[in-house]
Amino acid sequence: MVQEGRPQGREKGVCWSLRLWSVAVISMVLLSACFIVSCVVTYHFTHGKTDKRLSELHIYHSGLTCFSEGTRVTVWGCCPSTWKSFGSSCYFISTEESVWTKSEQNCVEMGAHLVVINTEAEQNFIVQQLNESLSYFLGLSDPQGNGNWQWIDQTPFKKNVRFWHPNEPNFSAEQCASIVFWKPGGWGWNDVFCDTLRNSICEMKKIYL
Repeated sequence: MVQEGRPQGREKGVCWSLRLWSVAVISMVLLSACFIVSCVVTYHFTHGKTDKRLSELHIYHSGLTCFSEGTRVTVWGCCPSTWKSFGSSCYFISTEESVWTKSEQNCVEMGAHLVVINTEAEQNFIVQQLNESLSYFLGLSDPQGNGNWQWIDQTPFKKNVRFWHPNEPNFSAEQCASIVFWKPGGWGWNDVFCDTLRNSICEMKKIYL
């Protein structure tokens, strides 16, 4: 009786092992399929957004200039051909004078907004592109005239990243900010009337390919 029972036990063990292996293989196949699907979805989502942004930019810009920005993996950061590249942004220096609201509208029509300055390095880069005899609107305003300055893109206005000229801002009726060169101090921010005519600086995020 004992000898007859051993083969049945072995068969049961083999069947059980085969079932475990089958479950493991099926699980691995399903996981692999899920991984592949998620990669495809992520690829199409990311590149779909990029393609959409590219098509929107081509409405206003004749071409893009791209720069290799990757180290281990090649990443291309692109700006409209007539714009300047710095960090993760592209900058356009307007040669036409407009009031603040019209300047912002002009930037928006190009897929951008008036410049938001976040670091000293960014400010230093921007002023290298400017004409010392001109004044340029920033994307910074004080709509209520109560000292509550706000960036156009809702970036928090940090006190440690501001570059006002000495004793500026100094007049509550001047509710927009410009960047201007004054001797002997050099470049700095100044509060100005929003309805004065000035040049401007537009900023947009780079397109990454």
